[in-house]
Amino acid sequence: MRPLEGPIPPRSPPSPSPGAHPRGEPPPRRAGRWLRLLLGPLLIGLTLSGAGLWWFHLTVLSTLPEDLSTWRGWRPPTTCVVRDAQGGWMDEFSLERRYWVDLDQLPPHVVRAFLAAEDRRFYEHGGVDPAGILRALWTNLTAGGVQQGGSTITQQLVKNLIVGDERSYTRKMKEAVLAGRLEQELSKDRILELFVNYVFLGAGNYGVEAAARDYFGVSARELDPGQAALIAGLIPAPSRYNPRRSAEQARVRRKVVLQAMVAEGVVTDEVAQAHLDDPVLIPRDGAEEAPGRVGLDYATQVRRELRRYLPPEAVFHEGYEVHAGMDPAVQAAAEAAVRAAVEGVDARQGRRGPKQRIPADQRAAWLQRAPGLRRDVDQHAVLAPAVGDCFPALVDPDLSHLHAGPHEFSLRDEDRALPIRAELPGDPARPLSARAVAGDVLSVCLGDDGRVGLDPRPWGEGAAVVIAHDTGRVVALVGGARPGLEGFVRAVQARRQPGSSFKPYVYAAALMAGRGQLDIVVDGPISMPAGNGKTWSPQNYNGAYMGALPLREALARSLNTVAVKLTLEVGAEEVARVARAMGVRTPLRIDPTLGLGSSEVSPLDQAVGYSTIARMGVPVEPSFVERLVDPAGEVVARAGEPVLVDGVEAGRLPGAELPRALPAGVSYELADMLREVVRAGTARKAHDPTLDRAGKTGTTNDYVDAWFVGFTPTHTIAVWVGSDSTSSLGDSETGGRSALPAWIQIADALPKVPGQRLRVPDEAVLLPVDGRWLGFARGRVPARALKVAAVRGAVPAFGGG
Repeated sequence: MRPLEGPIPPRSPPSPSPGAHPRGEPPPRRAGRWLRLLLGPLLIGLTLSGAGLWWFHLTVLSTLPEDLSTWRGWRPPTTCVVRDAQGGWMDEFSLERRYWVDLDQLPPHVVRAFLAAEDRRFYEHGGVDPAGILRALWTNLTAGGVQQGGSTITQQLVKNLIVGDERSYTRKMKEAVLAGRLEQELSKDRILELFVNYVFLGAGNYGVEAAARDYFGVSARELDPGQAALIAGLIPAPSRYNPRRSAEQARVRRKVVLQAMVAEGVVTDEVAQAHLDDPVLIPRDGAEEAPGRVGLDYATQVRRELRRYLPPEAVFHEGYEVHAGMDPAVQAAAEAAVRAAVEGVDARQGRRGPKQRIPADQRAAWLQRAPGLRRDVDQHAVLAPAVGDCFPALVDPDLSHLHAGPHEFSLRDEDRALPIRAELPGDPARPLSARAVAGDVLSVCLGDDGRVGLDPRPWGEGAAVVIAHDTGRVVALVGGARPGLEGFVRAVQARRQPGSSFKPYVYAAALMAGRGQLDIVVDGPISMPAGNGKTWSPQNYNGAYMGALPLREALARSLNTVAVKLTLEVGAEEVARVARAMGVRTPLRIDPTLGLGSSEVSPLDQAVGYSTIARMGVPVEPSFVERLVDPAGEVVARAGEPVLVDGVEAGRLPGAELPRALPAGVSYELADMLREVVRAGTARKAHDPTLDRAGKTGTTNDYVDAWFVGFTPTHTIAVWVGSDSTSSLGDSETGGRSALPAWIQIADALPKVPGQRLRVPDEAVLLPVDGRWLGFARGRVPARALKVAAVRGAVPAFGGG
């Protein structure tokens, strides 16, 4: 075989097989391929995560408060409790009914009942409890419904205090973040203390102390394990488990919590079993629930005083204990006296008559409206009155048939003969059967026999104020014959003509101008222009005139002409100025009729003004609040002092002395003249020879208003009797007849020392005149008195007598 000639040509490389690479080049890694495959999703994930974090920062973190240190010493708004002068419970009010209790004051089983019910790992987690969330999910799944919540106590507190209860994932995230922050800022005990005092526990109760008092009538310090379990069990659904609303639901829930307490070792199974049959509610029997509660008008005025003189945040958030000036015994006597006075007028003058008369063509429409009757909330149907309900009823066609809405009633036979008050002074009372006609509307009340009777409540009204001289403290306040909380307090709010009870201000101005109580004045006819060509001629009550007589006797006999002459003598402007200086705050009309009490005042005005006389010319602001005490037991302010909140003056409590209104000698001389009114004048019924009493009656035209205002050595009492309209009380219902008996009843209830007399100031002197010792301002004793004293060898009495 012949060999090939020439060079051997190179062998062609084989075609690369799939996946093969040229010699000398490393083969590519499979991881790189996967990296390329994962890189896209990874970048997308990082982008989304960054966006999520950015969203979380903007939506959650940036909206949350950074500093939670303010919660260290914070306390929620607590109930303001009002106590009377004896320290007894009187009233309470709040935005949320809550009483603070320190955690270390609670029995261990009360605290651990809350933990067993709401957060068993409270002292182990950092604000959020993943294990608790998983346990709650499992419990709820196996139970087929929501039996547990996953929120810790810290989260619940954050929800209630900071983030609110909006149902959203955003809120839950905020709640979780802040729970962790709060755990870093506050101790566990502090968080738990805030929670048990803040949480809503149904029926208007916030916090464990309010719930304990309401549901069981005890302090939370006295709760037994079963009661603690019931209260702690209210938290998830306070309305559903409320024992007042559903005793059975409350009982079931209590059992669940007791079982949890057994599982946590809080109580033994035997203890838990022993509480399963306990009552779920022990009705309160506190003073606030007692019928005939005393001092409702006074409590109303205390509330208004606090709102008037302090900012709302101080009144409703500081949790003050308010010590009021009310003496419960005097208050009860004053309420009884006013009620008796009004009932006395009712008995003398007759019962309330028809309220209105409905024309025949309007009676069907009136019955359709059914005024005064309750209606069904859903159907708006008129409901039948219940026994004891009082309501207006239409006489149609006679007293045998009374109608209210769609309901018909019959009147008790004995009520047909009841005397009904006259519409005009001087008219006699007549039986109901002779006065009522078809179309009349009567106020009636349903009895348990199915028949109705005339409304027994008197148609008149009354008011009283009692002030202690030493401090200006109001010890009793009656705003009406039927006191009510947050109602119309006539003693303060009513503006009524005072009649002759205004005359002491006139005589005070006259004494200030140089007159003396033995000065001779003339009681006689007087006339003056009244405009439009008319004249005004004031008359005395009996229409007669006494001629010349001492000023002292003119006041005792309440002579109108003398009061008008004195008003003209000193000027109505001066009378008004003196009255204002003595304590009358109601604006006064300046004209000659002012001296007869034509300008309206309040009973409180009168009490303050007369107390200025008894205080020898120095007025004082009437005070209803003696002192404020904060939750720590520290006195924040006393009457007449500023109230400091966080070191800043928030307001001032009334009770300070005001500038002197009358010289002490003049004031004592006026007081001596008012003693004569009681000894021998229009108020003789009040005379007590064993102690000093002084005052003045007042009666307005047509017997519309009746007054007696007076004082003892220790207290001033103002009593008004009238009605809420300008209708007459009835013939001869004068101040001495209608108001004075109530004044005496109140005065008799006051603490007193037999023989106690008004203090005689150094600026006054006592001298014997006509067999009696009379008081005069020093340096202004009339010659007649000095002559008598010299003849008898009498020694003037000064000071302290």
